[in-house]
This record gives sequence, C-alpha cells and structure tokens, in this order.
Amino acid sequence: MATKKREVDSECRAFNDEWPWKYFFTVIKDKPVCLICNEAVAVFNEYNISRHFTSKHKNSNYEAMSEYERKQNVESLCKKLSGRQNFFKKGNTIQEAATHASYIVAYNIAKNNKALSNGEFVKQCMLQVCDVLCPNKKNNFQTVSLSRKTATSRIEAIDKNFTSQLESKIGQFKFCSIAKYESTDINDTAQLLLL
Repeated sequence: MATKKREVDSECRAFNDEWPWKYFFTVIKDKPVCLICNEAVAVFNEYNISRHFTSKHKNSNYEAMSEYERKQNVESLCKKLSGRQNFFKKGNTIQEAATHASYIVAYNIAKNNKALSNGEFVKQCMLQVCDVLCPNKKNNFQTVSLSRKTATSRIEAIDKNFTSQLESKIGQFKFCSIAKYESTDINDTAQLLLL
C-alpha cells in the first residue's frame, strides 16, 4: 500500500498572533520572516519558528526580555523593516515617474515634429527651472533620460502601442469605407491616394 504524500500547502496553516512578540516573527509575502535576522522559515509551523528562535538567537538579549519589552521591541523592528521596504518602493516610484516623464517629452517631440536632440535641450531647461523652484528635487529631474537614443526608442514604443490599439479597434469594425483620389503630379505621373 502506497502512503499518501503529505502536502504542507493543503494543511491551511495560519500565522498565530502571539508569534511576533514570542518569537520575533512577522509575515512578508505569505512567508514567516524573522525580525531579528530577516531569515524566512518555510512553513507556518510553531515548532519551526520556535526552533529558529532558540537555535539562532538563544544567546541574544531577546530571550531574557519581559513580554512588554518584547512587544515594544517587535514594534520598533517592524517599523525598521517597513522603513527599509518603503525605501525600495520609493526608489521604484521615482524611477517609474522619471520613465513616464521621458515618454511624455518624447511624445510631445514627435507630435510637434521637433528634432530628437530637443530632448536634451528640454532637460537642460528643466534642470535650470528646478534650480530656482525646487532645488531639493533636482536629483529626481536628473534621472529623466532624454537623450536622442532614448527619445527614439520611446517614440518607437509609443508608435507600436498606437498601432496595436488601432489594429484592435479596426478588428471590431463591422463596416469600413475607402476613399480613392487619383491625380497626376508635375511630371504627369499618375498617383493614387487611398483613405
């Protein structure tokens, strides 16, 4: 008789409210993580969590603390952890905003038929205005990439996006009309225009 393989995911284990102050653990992305050393434990199991705490942090001063001191310490460790997480999130949002601003400038350059090198000129103007209005945000403005190559790639990406949107809308048409215009140029060469 074959034994059924045990699946930990199907056991519906949950994080206990006492574990943060008892073992200095919290939950990050559905994993129990130690607040002291930032190591993750594989399973929401009290034995695994307590074993980690006793084996890794046995000689630390955390074990001798009272319940009240532990709770205060857990709060401060959680604040530090969230501060570190917010630091990386803030960096991502600044970079995303800089990329979005780069797309906006590239779109306006293409829309107004300006030279691609105008992006660098626009960036210089933005930095000079930033020096006057908000000097503490100058680093954010410097992260906006507006070089000629970047403007070219942004405009190409915008073009692909517009083309795919247009193709998807054309696919939904029930009827389509075509206008034809035929004429000759100065050299009497016939030209045909389809709209």
